[in-house]
Amino acid sequence: MGTTKIFFLLSFLNVVMAAFLVFELGGVGGDMSTEEDMELERQLKFLNKPARKSFQDLDGSIYDCVDIDKQPALDHPLLKNHKIQMEPPSLPKEVINGNQASRSFVEPVGIGIKGAECPPGTVIIRGTRKEDLIWARKQSKAYQSNTVKSSGYHLAVVSSANGSYHGASGMMNIFNPYVKPNQFSEAIIRVQHRSQKQAQLTSILQVNPMLLKDNQSRLFSYWTADEYRKTGCFNSLCPGFVQVSRNLTFGVVLTASKYGQPFQSAIIIQVSQVQFLIFHCHTSPGDYQVGYWPKALFTGLADHATEICWGGEVHGPINDSPPMGSGHFAVEQYGRACFMANLQISNEATVFVDADTVELTPSTTSDCYTSLFQGRLRGAPRDMMYFGGPGGDGC
Repeated sequence: MGTTKIFFLLSFLNVVMAAFLVFELGGVGGDMSTEEDMELERQLKFLNKPARKSFQDLDGSIYDCVDIDKQPALDHPLLKNHKIQMEPPSLPKEVINGNQASRSFVEPVGIGIKGAECPPGTVIIRGTRKEDLIWARKQSKAYQSNTVKSSGYHLAVVSSANGSYHGASGMMNIFNPYVKPNQFSEAIIRVQHRSQKQAQLTSILQVNPMLLKDNQSRLFSYWTADEYRKTGCFNSLCPGFVQVSRNLTFGVVLTASKYGQPFQSAIIIQVSQVQFLIFHCHTSPGDYQVGYWPKALFTGLADHATEICWGGEVHGPINDSPPMGSGHFAVEQYGRACFMANLQISNEATVFVDADTVELTPSTTSDCYTSLFQGRLRGAPRDMMYFGGPGGDGC
């Protein structure tokens, strides 16, 4: 598998995770200088590699089939001599068994572009537009301000005690709340290493009508090695994430759950420190290894995480916060509130165990949102938590 070590296995099994993100572009192009505009054009040429074949999704998005050895990730200075790893190690047995047990109350959801499969030797990557780069720059600034001390930023999560963690897992259902253009709302599984250079890897789905012209949930992620100061990237909008799938990539549409229904659309995400840091997805109709983040991109997080968070976060103008999750409080529970089930952490042997083997703490930063750790109830899919709230005026 080569000498380059990579870490954190992300695996999505048979279901769909909830998350939502919208942010104001403030006018594509805005008041950019000529130099800034030229820099964006340079980045577009840098990111949009020659395509052997292209697909257009129903929403008009273009997905290109790019030679795997010429993809943008390999232009990163730290990845110049990187050897692409096509296959992950075997998945931990405990995770596979746990996911199988959860299928009785969720609906399998097909994700990806219908009929799209790139030729062998290529990978599928969503084409980058200038407005994507403008949006990403603005969104990164919002992430930099996302602390509990930041006005307009709120959390409703369950967090692990400070420790040494080598993975995390959770199954999320999807709701699409109404979010205004100057707000964002998202559901997350976040692994982070708290240090002077705080590193985070966040897995979410987004709804972004300003950028993507609709209100559909889409596969989405963000990483940073220094708390969003100088490093970090959404999806594949900068070199870093190594794509290996010919079928599935960031930006594709997923289907939301129906409020109050007995079966919920959901996806399980696992992050496991093995030889690869892999984004792996198993859904109807198949199993996809999407890609991975090389260990070379990180410092402290390359060895282990010190904290795991499951739940939701929102940001908006003061006194005008968006809904979180389904827009309903955690106490309303299954079918109404947004949930995360099968909460697990990975130990040093990269074996997943139930999250309640360590201290877990529910927390919120506003009365407009709540989180609830249900624990392991009879008939429930292992440890389970709920989160969400309506937001609105005064939040």
